[in-house]
Amino acid sequence: MKEINFRPKARLIKILGEQLIKDASVGIIELVKNSYDADATTVELIFDSLNTENAKIIIRDNGTGMDTETFLTKWMNPASGHKEVQKNRKIRTNLGRLPLGEKGVGRFAAQQIGNKLTLISKNSIDKKILSAEINWEEFDSTDKDLSEVNIRYEEIENSDFFPGNNTGTVLIIEKIRNKFSESDVKKIYSAVRRMKSPFRGVNDFDVSISFQNCPEEWSKYSDLNTSEILEKAPFMFIAIADDNGIVDWEYKFSFPGFKKRENKGKSDLFQETDITLDKDIKIGSFMIYLHAYLRGEPLKVTQINPKDIDELSGISVYRDGIRILPYGEKGNDWLGLDNRRIQNPGQRIGNDQVIGMVEINQNENSILKDKTNREGLIEDRYYEKFTKLITGVITLFERELYEDRKLFQKKQRKVEENIINNKLNTVEKGLNQIEEKVKEKNEVPSVEIKETLNHIKPVYHELKTEIPVTIEELESEKKVLFNLAGTGLAAERFTHEFARIIGGAISSLERLKKLIDLNDPRIKKETDTLTSAHEALRNDIRLLGPMFYIKKVAREKELDIRKIIDNTVSLQEYMLTKENINLEVTGETFTVLMREGSLMQVFNNLLDNAIFWCSRKSELDKKQIRIIIDDKNHTVYVTDSGPGVNSRFRDKIFDPFFSMKGEDGRGLGLYIVKEILDEKGFGIWLVNQEDFPGLLSGASFKIVFNEKSE
Repeated sequence: MKEINFRPKARLIKILGEQLIKDASVGIIELVKNSYDADATTVELIFDSLNTENAKIIIRDNGTGMDTETFLTKWMNPASGHKEVQKNRKIRTNLGRLPLGEKGVGRFAAQQIGNKLTLISKNSIDKKILSAEINWEEFDSTDKDLSEVNIRYEEIENSDFFPGNNTGTVLIIEKIRNKFSESDVKKIYSAVRRMKSPFRGVNDFDVSISFQNCPEEWSKYSDLNTSEILEKAPFMFIAIADDNGIVDWEYKFSFPGFKKRENKGKSDLFQETDITLDKDIKIGSFMIYLHAYLRGEPLKVTQINPKDIDELSGISVYRDGIRILPYGEKGNDWLGLDNRRIQNPGQRIGNDQVIGMVEINQNENSILKDKTNREGLIEDRYYEKFTKLITGVITLFERELYEDRKLFQKKQRKVEENIINNKLNTVEKGLNQIEEKVKEKNEVPSVEIKETLNHIKPVYHELKTEIPVTIEELESEKKVLFNLAGTGLAAERFTHEFARIIGGAISSLERLKKLIDLNDPRIKKETDTLTSAHEALRNDIRLLGPMFYIKKVAREKELDIRKIIDNTVSLQEYMLTKENINLEVTGETFTVLMREGSLMQVFNNLLDNAIFWCSRKSELDKKQIRIIIDDKNHTVYVTDSGPGVNSRFRDKIFDPFFSMKGEDGRGLGLYIVKEILDEKGFGIWLVNQEDFPGLLSGASFKIVFNEKSE
């Protein structure tokens, strides 16, 4: 068998640059990372004549530089793997750094930005200066092999970039591929501004931006500081999460005119949220910093520019203090925060309301690896656990800020009402003035009319911009209710159609029995099984029916409480068996005057919660639900052996949109239960285990059906 080697064409370099580096902002970040790997403490980004044909970008650092041998054997050998070896062996630099790059493709970033690259490097060992020039256009040829394109390099005596003993590397990128607009500059500015974590970022690594021969207004893109914006956030949350879902956290609320509040604790995500974790998958512990903001008028109070929130919002990920793209980029809602908020706007925070930083490092979280194209982490099972843990931490944050946000919004609504009333009064006053003037004279000087109208117009326009803020919140909540209404209608249609189909199937089965030989035991066994299955399905639909056909079953009637409970338990039989939960009902029955569907909703919601929280227990723990009927006091207790309700949330669990279930919870189950019971003058309370004999260690609810039920 003959042998042959690959002979890549020169244009492969161009293809790699275009495929691996998305745009100029990604390319510049990659080149800055190379400076970090070279132990630089400062990196200067100089943008010269960007909006002209003479545009060039200079990236200058004070790192260790490269000697000729390093340039020839490593820089000119992409994917040589030396950084990966260094990282795997935990070989740190003199400044204690592990390399951020490992694929050896970062240098193609320069090719993606411009067609000409000049590299000047002075190494820290012998202080010799290397100069190299690369014309990337030579790689465009479809005829040349890669080995036929020559790179010119030499050692030079002096360079203005490195006076005295200064060392480092300078990249001069010219023949810029695409003319830069202000939006391009803003994108690069945003990427650089967020490149370094403001919390656990590298203390000895700074990046600066300057402009030469560029529009004067671009100078505003030189300020990279974000600390003031973060410090003014009303809601702050700092947490460290480990592989087992244990989270140590600290929460702070601070806003002008409100009492400051701080809290800290330790939470088990598996017990307190709906996330499931494979504890055998190890990704290591990580830190997360969250800062949440309320849009509209509150931003004016804190003097935060909304554009800064637009630019910085989202959840970013940092490795060793340096950001991993594209997490946190505008439009990159990688954790699905906006979708969560649509489902539950009263409790969830949206992607544009939070500035978050997740901190990982090479030592602790080495299993989380970058994609080759530098666009995020490899999305494997480790990544999946990583996202689950982050979402769980965000859920804890949302629970903590829930009460503060509620108080804030309540006060804000009053403020907004006063503002609107004051401005409407101003408008009314202005109109009255015009009316008076019209009465006084047949002709009103046009100047006076203009002055009055000029006074009214700004007030009117201000009202136009302020009222939609409140309307937007109401619209958001309305969407959720419409979604739920749609789900109910869909379920009603399904119930009706499914009942009809099951009825037809049972009729067909009965006719089939008459046509076949039922003396054959095998045939009889199969038909009996089919009959039982159909009857079970029809029974389930019959039980489900009252919940959806409320209009048709609008009349109240005396209901046997035990029968309703038994029917509800039948609905949950599958989940009880699946989760290996033991359920018992004790006590003598009594009757309640209610609509059947409403009463079933009460017990079905309570059982749903009990089953969910019991399922969070390990297989070794005893999973138990107990329903105790106290006929003497017309009371029913629903109690479980789950983790119970944290004392911090006891006063909130009946609030609409408050949920402890995380992603799966809409926060409406217990709210609906309370509303149904309140309508009848009945009551429900969360009670303690010692309040009644037989209650279990988890959550216990007491439902009192008062004298009206007799």
